[in-house]
Amino acid sequence: MICPFFPAPFLFFISSDVPTLLYYSHVPIFFISIFVAVFVLIRERFSLLSRALAIPLLLFDLWIICDLITWVNNSSDTIMFVWSFFGLLLVLISFSLFRFLYIFIKNKELPFYLYLIYFIVILPIILLTYTSFNLTGFDLVLCTSLEKDLFVNYYHGVGFLISIYTCLFLIRSYRNSDPVFKKEILLMGIGAISFLFTFLLASFSGSLLKYLGLVENYSIEQYGFYPMIIFIIGLGYLTIRYKVFNLKLIATQALIWGLVALIGSQFFFIKIPINFVLNGIGFLAAIILGQFLVKSVKKEIQQKEELEKLTAYLEVANTKLKAFDILKSKFLSLASHQLRNPISAIISCTSMFLDGSFGKIDDTQTKMLKQMFDRAKGMNDDVEKYLTIAKVDQGGLQYNLEKLDLEDFAKNITEQQKLAVEKRKLTISFETDGQSSYFVSGDKVQLKQVLQNLIDNAMKFTKEGWIKVRLSKDEGAHKIRVAISDSGVGIKPEIMPTLFKEFSRGEGAKTDVGGSGIGIYLAKEIIEKGHNGKIWAESLGAGKGSTFIFELPEYKLGASN
Repeated sequence: MICPFFPAPFLFFISSDVPTLLYYSHVPIFFISIFVAVFVLIRERFSLLSRALAIPLLLFDLWIICDLITWVNNSSDTIMFVWSFFGLLLVLISFSLFRFLYIFIKNKELPFYLYLIYFIVILPIILLTYTSFNLTGFDLVLCTSLEKDLFVNYYHGVGFLISIYTCLFLIRSYRNSDPVFKKEILLMGIGAISFLFTFLLASFSGSLLKYLGLVENYSIEQYGFYPMIIFIIGLGYLTIRYKVFNLKLIATQALIWGLVALIGSQFFFIKIPINFVLNGIGFLAAIILGQFLVKSVKKEIQQKEELEKLTAYLEVANTKLKAFDILKSKFLSLASHQLRNPISAIISCTSMFLDGSFGKIDDTQTKMLKQMFDRAKGMNDDVEKYLTIAKVDQGGLQYNLEKLDLEDFAKNITEQQKLAVEKRKLTISFETDGQSSYFVSGDKVQLKQVLQNLIDNAMKFTKEGWIKVRLSKDEGAHKIRVAISDSGVGIKPEIMPTLFKEFSRGEGAKTDVGGSGIGIYLAKEIIEKGHNGKIWAESLGAGKGSTFIFELPEYKLGASN
């Protein structure tokens, strides 16, 4: 039958006898949502999240088509057929949107029991959709279907129950998530819930107000479509900000210019002048703001891509450096262990020759054996340093901290080094600033290595002159300071930044002295990491001598180490 007071539509969807906002509330939102659904499916068709998003969007588009048909058509058979599916579409949209949020948050499919419960709940709606329990008749005067109250209340009730359960799920997930993901849940949840509740309220209010006779038609339902834009904007922001979907600049450009085209298409069927003006304002605003948005997105994408490339490059470089560092430590440890035994044998044998265990030797042999003994002892010291540095790199250097009188300790080591210093025709002295005590918490073995390394370093770079070991105390800061000064080659300012680096020999690289460049590196590791102290070097420049200083916390009774 044909409604007598309503004209037939043009091209099935176009009619002049419809509410003013009908096309504004239907057409742009239809094309935006279908564009997003199709675009996501094309770009990420194998993604569970993409398919989960496309389903509620396509179901919503189907609702829009059905609603347009009921508004513009004048055939009772067509209207009743389409109208009968509104209840089923409403509960399908509600559940599919919940499913999307569940997959978005949990990154997995819904459990089977939720599908089962949902199927049991909507089974009456499926069975009664195209029966008189849904639509009881048709009003030819108003050109609308007559609904069964119980059926309408049932499917709206199911929709509200799903929405409430969705809210509770979002709240629980928000509380149990990390701070970054909380922002994503909040943005996605606000968009989805605002659409879902507004859509349901608008649909239920239209049916209720029509039933109470307060309105003649269901035009209030149109306002329930607009929150879909909020949901899609939220999706767009999450895509750009958090890369929820792997869409780039083309998606933003297509969305903006698609929106501009849709707004522009409204000019072809606008009849009222004021609507023409409003549409023109919206059209210009979409173009201007769209350009700014595209530029902003393009800039942000470029910055993120550059940052990702740099991060990936640094990660690879860092991995290689770590692997090289581990290999270096293993090599140092293995090589040092292999060298230790033959060097020890050489030291032992030359020592026995020198003390006459194998009989008398002449002066020439004695001189040669002494040189061999000194070189072997030097090599043995280097081997010990290599073993120590391997332990440092592998985090295996152990410290046995105890109360230590640094004055007696440093004085004894200075005396032990005196013979070696005098062999080089240098002088060495020890002095203090006259304070009463110089107690620290230290490891004797490691601190001995530090002092020996620094004195040895001073000998190597001092051709003539003196070496001084001085002990002082900073009462205010409760620090004990040891300074090893010399009258040697000095240190150029440009060498200072790399002086304590591993295998760095500083100015020694340009002289004829020996050394591996690891003595002061080990001193820094032992003082700063093992004793919570500080070490540094001072020099007035090349040829003006140098001073290496390390500082340790003063020992406190009852202090925990």
